[in-house]
Amino acid sequence: MNTIKWKMPDQYLTEWYRNLSGAVKTAFYAAFVAGLAAHLYQFTNKLYNYDELANTPGGIGLSTEQGRWLLNWMGRFMHSVFGGSYSLPLFNGIFALLFLALSAGMIVSIFQVKNRLTAGLIGGLMTVFPAVVSMYFFMFLSLYYAIGIFFSVLAAWLTVKYPKNIIADIAAVLMAACSLGVYQAYFPDTVCILLMVVVLKAGFGGVKEKTQWKEFFLMVVRFLVVMAAGIVVYFLINKAVLAVTHIQLTSYQGGDTMGKITFTQLIDAVKQCYTSFFDLGYSDVMGINYNRTIKRLIKVMWLLFAAGIGAYLVLKKKEYLNKVIALCGILVFPAAMFLIYVMAPNSYCYTLMAYPVVFFFIFFLLWMDACLWNLKLQAPVKSIAGWVSALLTAALVIVFVWYANGNYMALEYTKYHDFSYVQTLITKIRSVEDYSQDKAVIVVGTQISDSTGSMGSLIGDTFIVGGKADTNLGYNSLLYLMSDYLGFSPYYGTYEEIQSWMQREAVKEMPAYPADGSIQVIDDTIIVKLSDYEMN
Repeated sequence: MNTIKWKMPDQYLTEWYRNLSGAVKTAFYAAFVAGLAAHLYQFTNKLYNYDELANTPGGIGLSTEQGRWLLNWMGRFMHSVFGGSYSLPLFNGIFALLFLALSAGMIVSIFQVKNRLTAGLIGGLMTVFPAVVSMYFFMFLSLYYAIGIFFSVLAAWLTVKYPKNIIADIAAVLMAACSLGVYQAYFPDTVCILLMVVVLKAGFGGVKEKTQWKEFFLMVVRFLVVMAAGIVVYFLINKAVLAVTHIQLTSYQGGDTMGKITFTQLIDAVKQCYTSFFDLGYSDVMGINYNRTIKRLIKVMWLLFAAGIGAYLVLKKKEYLNKVIALCGILVFPAAMFLIYVMAPNSYCYTLMAYPVVFFFIFFLLWMDACLWNLKLQAPVKSIAGWVSALLTAALVIVFVWYANGNYMALEYTKYHDFSYVQTLITKIRSVEDYSQDKAVIVVGTQISDSTGSMGSLIGDTFIVGGKADTNLGYNSLLYLMSDYLGFSPYYGTYEEIQSWMQREAVKEMPAYPADGSIQVIDDTIIVKLSDYEMN
């Protein structure tokens, strides 16, 4: 009779850790260390972007309204457990980094990477890529976004590691749906991973016999079914949540048209996928590769990748079907990387949405590794190719670490300038004739235009990761700065009251800040006019 072997937690953890391959462990540790080098600046400071201002000290912003129902549920869970979903840089940052490091370990596990250097480079790439910098600009959401990435990788891991397990397939479908429910831009992660599996399996997986081909095509079908089912489940849950909550999808960033695309839009989106792929070596793509060193490294990677493909085609004898499938997969890969263009044709795509692009660099490493281990190359060629590919990727990781720190410094410069400018504004409000702390302060207009306050972030022209502004002197950000960061919190009026004041001729005739007369007391109310405006 079988008996249950009860073990202490430390015994389970010890055995689990012992069973992990050295490459998986290397990927995890490298991801964590590289991530700290890139993001510790952000973890140990309270920096903000425009959305962070609006969600201080806590909040999750738009969620269900943009089809991100799981983001909403996670925020509510945090509120029930901790009393609020707060923007805590060190807590959110470290735990988000842990989820990204776990994702790196799963990637190495999926592809059974044995080369520890390759594993470490994969780990480093996954935590220092510019899309992660953009993620940390939204510190209040960073932990949730990292979990979304984790779900997208876990979906692929379950699909690949348990090929004949229906429960694992169902779990994979749910994980794919959950990644969409956190942030739709992370679903292409799953697509990229599974596509890489197909290409590498066809090219180097020894698929030759009839039974092997049958298993291969069944695997491809299963991958497609899991991804399609994940999308269907996501939309079904989304529809149910909207029906129960009586919430309508917002048009912001094409949230209400996700998954809806015309034939013309589809053609344009596919063209944009390939245009963006080739632009990686020549012009900026979503703030990923603005630095010219990154562009140069990418160009060399293209050349090496092309050489690897050429060597594969020449040195792999026969196996014509394998070659056709591998080549087709490689040709489709740019569309998988930039699938967000197809998913959201009406959206403005920026760095936060570009995380799937990291899989190009991972694909490069895996392809080169496969070529070096499986093709009959001369020893000098193998050695040189191995060194060059490793050094290229290591250099890229280092530049990304530098780029991350520069972007965080740009945020800090903006913070200094914002605080100085807004503090002066508060002083002027308090210095206005007949000022009283009991008087309401009504702010009208949209954006301050002042040439003396145009220094921006000083280095914003070099560090251009999307998700931050060079200045936060617009209406909404200004109010958050005055009240939440600088502690000036008079009564600012309701929307209706502000609209009523904006219609008054006396207010319309006031000059815009910082001109003399832009702050006045009218009918026992302090009026601050940021800019001229037109009433609709």
